[in-house]
Amino acid sequence: MSETVVHVTTLDQWKSVLDVWFAQGYEWEIRTKRQKYFLDQFNFFNARYLYLNSHIQYGSILPDNFIEYADFMAQQEKKMTTYEVTQEQLELLDKVKSMPYPFVELITFNGYRRELDRLDWSGISNDVILKYLAHDETIEFKVKEQLYRLWRVDSDGDRVYMRINRYGTPDSSMDQHNTFTAPLEEIKKWQTPAWEIEKAD
Repeated sequence: MSETVVHVTTLDQWKSVLDVWFAQGYEWEIRTKRQKYFLDQFNFFNARYLYLNSHIQYGSILPDNFIEYADFMAQQEKKMTTYEVTQEQLELLDKVKSMPYPFVELITFNGYRRELDRLDWSGISNDVILKYLAHDETIEFKVKEQLYRLWRVDSDGDRVYMRINRYGTPDSSMDQHNTFTAPLEEIKKWQTPAWEIEKAD
């Protein structure tokens, strides 16, 4: 990771840069003060530069290369995180988000909380969902592309799935996770009368 140096001029700027880095999981090099603001360093020791490499550091000597606070914050605003969800999940999120008081809807008995809990949100934390509902523009949800696979019944009556072997030719496997999956248009190119199409998980 290359070093980032941010020049700050006010205590609020100092704290907001640290808030960004703390939220990203970074800590001070001094382990005993992991997420402290070290306000004395700003106030009494005139430290106006915050450094980020593998840890956070501060300094008062003009470094060779730095960015101004406003430029740093502009970069942070551009960082959008996109999460892939199902159509059902996105519709439910957008329905709750469009309400006048989305968080009230979650804590009342309108059923939205139960509906959200019923769905599988693996890999997406509650914090991300709440930020999205609060109109955080750095978080985006989009519908993940549906993939499909081909299957047929073999001569023993077992269900087998099409896979592409190491020679690049179609083969079959009983392991549905070791199959050829692709968007529907691509799958249709491989379909013959022997194979049926199904959605892949």
